[in-house]
Amino acid sequence: MNESKPRKYHPQKTRKAIIDAGLSLLDLHGYHGTSVDKIAKDAGITKGAFYHHFKSKEELLALIHQEYAEYQLKAMEEVLDRNLSSEDQLRALVVSIVEAVGLYKPNVTVFFHERRYLTEKYLKQTTKQRDQLEKAFRRVIEDGMRSGEFRQDLDSKATCLGIIGMCAWMYQWFSPDGRLSASDVADTFSSLLIDGLVA
Repeated sequence: MNESKPRKYHPQKTRKAIIDAGLSLLDLHGYHGTSVDKIAKDAGITKGAFYHHFKSKEELLALIHQEYAEYQLKAMEEVLDRNLSSEDQLRALVVSIVEAVGLYKPNVTVFFHERRYLTEKYLKQTTKQRDQLEKAFRRVIEDGMRSGEFRQDLDSKATCLGIIGMCAWMYQWFSPDGRLSASDVADTFSSLLIDGLVA
């Protein structure tokens, strides 16, 4: 008599299945409309397996943002490590943030819609990551003002927050299957911004 072999456990695959199910359900039903039971069922795992990987639904929500933020910060660091003019650095930063939003649109959508449910413990981390991004943009803008590449009559912080906000807000209307690719949007945004900033 042949006995079926037990299915091999793959921790990374299981974790990804949980994240994918969580992303889809949180996007469709919101934080309160999505239970751990439903996430586990859609991921094809037990509730116990969910809690093996995540302490809570809140931790999963925080990780959904963290995935996007870590990708964005890595792309940002790669831009800053290159020996570019302030204008080219700013253009490259805009491209990096737009392409990251395009790639992680579900993560960004869920985070912006459901972040009010994060407690201080998790909000601290997301705020720290946001501050790193803001600091990098502001430094590039202020370097460009000092070098004479950018206009000096603009407030660097307001300019920085305006740029980040415009890029992040595309999650509301951008579609990966739409007429414009993320690269197209990045080109449009960076042209608008650079034209407005160049001295």
